Amino acid sequence: MKFILIVSIFLNIAYCRQYRGAELRTTESFLYGRFDACFKPAQGDGLVSSFFTYNDDNPNTPWAEIDVEVLGVYNNVVDFNTITRGQDSHIRQHYVDFNPHLNFHTYSFEWTPDYVAWFIDNDEVYRQTGSHVDSLYVSQKIMMNIWNPVYTDWVGSWDSEILPRFSYYDYVSYSAYTPGTGDNGTESNFTFSWKDDFDTFDDNRWEKSDDHTWGGNQSLFIDENIYFENGNLILCLTDEDNIGYVDNYPPKVLWARQNEDILTIRYSEEIDESSGVELSNYSLSGVTFTNALMHNDQRTVDLTMDQFILSSTAMGIFNAQDDSDNLASTNIVWIDIPQPLGDTIKINTGGGPAADFLQDQIWGPDKEYGHVAGNFQFASDDVDIQNTENDDIYRSSLNRVALYKIRVKPGVYSLGLSFSENHYDNAGERVFDIFVEGNLKVDGLDVLDHVPAFSLYNISLDNIEVLDGVLDIHLSADIYGVGYAAAGTFINSIEVMLESSLSNDTNVLNKFSLQKPYPNPFNNQISIPIISNIKSKALIEIFDVNGRKVETIYNGIILQGKTEFKWDAKFYSSGTYLIYLLINGEKSYEKIMLIK
Repeated sequence: MKFILIVSIFLNIAYCRQYRGAELRTTESFLYGRFDACFKPAQGDGLVSSFFTYNDDNPNTPWAEIDVEVLGVYNNVVDFNTITRGQDSHIRQHYVDFNPHLNFHTYSFEWTPDYVAWFIDNDEVYRQTGSHVDSLYVSQKIMMNIWNPVYTDWVGSWDSEILPRFSYYDYVSYSAYTPGTGDNGTESNFTFSWKDDFDTFDDNRWEKSDDHTWGGNQSLFIDENIYFENGNLILCLTDEDNIGYVDNYPPKVLWARQNEDILTIRYSEEIDESSGVELSNYSLSGVTFTNALMHNDQRTVDLTMDQFILSSTAMGIFNAQDDSDNLASTNIVWIDIPQPLGDTIKINTGGGPAADFLQDQIWGPDKEYGHVAGNFQFASDDVDIQNTENDDIYRSSLNRVALYKIRVKPGVYSLGLSFSENHYDNAGERVFDIFVEGNLKVDGLDVLDHVPAFSLYNISLDNIEVLDGVLDIHLSADIYGVGYAAAGTFINSIEVMLESSLSNDTNVLNKFSLQKPYPNPFNNQISIPIISNIKSKALIEIFDVNGRKVETIYNGIILQGKTEFKWDAKFYSSGTYLIYLLINGEKSYEKIMLIK
């Protein structure tokens, strides 16, 4: 016991464990099955909310782990991973068309001897097969946790100003793997075993991790940070002095940034909308604020100013209030006033300045471009990169990158992406997808399918429409590769060229869309996603096949961005229904099928 205490003290000192996280795990281990969790993860740079299985008998038996991890730094990414013998990762940072931090979603995975498949809201979105799945043959416990890793190239930079943070779990369920005789899951190969709605703590099923951590974890797990309320399990990430499900800190302003007549404010936590959009709560010398719009994250506010030229770069923000009634009477923040990059942008991703290419950097509120996470890898200086004279650019690469962001003015762009595979020799060793502005542009890119190693391969994409002023490039690994550093996705350079400006095209800038409702067909409840580029007046109604209105879902204001609505049809009979959307005077329809 004395040795264990000494090791625990050493780890806390070595990794600066001044934070407290939480972890819940089953008392029982499971071999194969379908695992489901409905949860809303915490948002905020540098943290992870998870649902996973893990063999805690390691190292007596081989490492085995299957993960769903939601990183607070991303608004459109969910991580799926298997970790096998030798701690080999097979990670996919999966792009999703919604912000997972805003609502509850059901995340599931099926683990069988032949595959691991992941699901979001019951739709399969990713699957792994192959020899590494064969090595997942030992029983694992079901676990959930919230923590802040030291790995900034994975989760982004940690900022303690965002504390406390909370993840909310509505339920967890398990179905045993019973091929050919089941009642749910793929091909009904799984049989429902149990579901915990977290009304109370079931100490027969679960155990709380207490005084537990590991290398690379900045927090120490304590049982006081596991809480049950209103049918939810709540996992808390706090400092060491204010533990538990309590928020004693008033909101802080993290940064402010100007973009022409828009001033964007970011708070440390979700704030009350009325305090966030109250114009009298903002003061900047010589400026009158004419409008305030809160983003869906409830942490970001756009203020419209009556002029572009600022006489002061410091502003006062008053009476910011969070949902725990903590009030920040005064915040003072310096305003970042950026210099736009222009209509042609060239970036040496993973390297320094070379020729007319900008050096790479980490994305932030004061940056015009950069990677959110990832690491730099370099080939030897004597390596000759084929198909180019700019060897200095293509010897370096940005690896393990899930998102690259570039600020541009609203417009239509052409995009050049360049790749030189400098770390693998054979096709099929790492493969990834590329999404641009939320659209899949390259499916299953394997650079070595096109050119040999140490050779430049270029991809050109045209007619890329950017409406919100930030070009988003997401990369998701299908085949991850080996190791940690030179693995996953990679890219060597990015070139962005303006084709046409949309700054004065109000019809484009005011676009909205009714996205595909899901799941469809559905049983009882269906999600209705709407995207709007401006704050809008919206009416959502449900009609039956005879044209009769059966229910009004929403009638009011929706904010800029993506908003999801739910229709609970448990009191209606099976059949075809129509979703009717009226937004800013324009109409949209979607047909849905209710099956009971």
